Amino acid sequence: MPCGIARADEQGALRTVCVDEDGVERLGGPLDDASAAWVTRWWPGPHPPGATVEVGRPRDEAFDRLAARTGSGLVVAVDYGHRAGARPPDGTLMGYRAGTTCPPLPDGSCDLTAHVAMDSLRADTVRTQREVLQDLGVDGTRPPIERAHTDPAGYLAALSGASHAAALTGPGAGDFLWATRRVP
Repeated sequence: MPCGIARADEQGALRTVCVDEDGVERLGGPLDDASAAWVTRWWPGPHPPGATVEVGRPRDEAFDRLAARTGSGLVVAVDYGHRAGARPPDGTLMGYRAGTTCPPLPDGSCDLTAHVAMDSLRADTVRTQREVLQDLGVDGTRPPIERAHTDPAGYLAALSGASHAAALTGPGAGDFLWATRRVP
């Protein structure tokens, strides 16, 4: 999803970050009215000079459209994210090239990503992946070692399952946030 980037100028006013073909950034004009309203609601200031805000309005609108097209059920968004009161003052924009982090250069040489302001999705709940999966009975508890002596194949299968569960609920993936909205 596209995510506009705004940066506070020397007076603390948010301005659109523009990027030329070589990836060089410059401050453009003020945010459009809809984006400014989104920031006021979901990422309010004051914004000190140089502070970065990721404007998630297009993503929120896409989530709303998806919910509107869902006859009934549960709409879920899963990503790294943050909530009001814990917005990062420098934003979360990151670059990845060949699976490795790199400077977030907007010149097409890398993939760009930013964490999601999850509460802006107007979800019914926002929970960590760890919490969601543990409620479903998924945890990374290792099987008792004694089982290796009585049921070696079963022990290895249980150990493999526990390893996968630990990867999904541990630091990193377990920190994903799940925003859910029930559609009646």
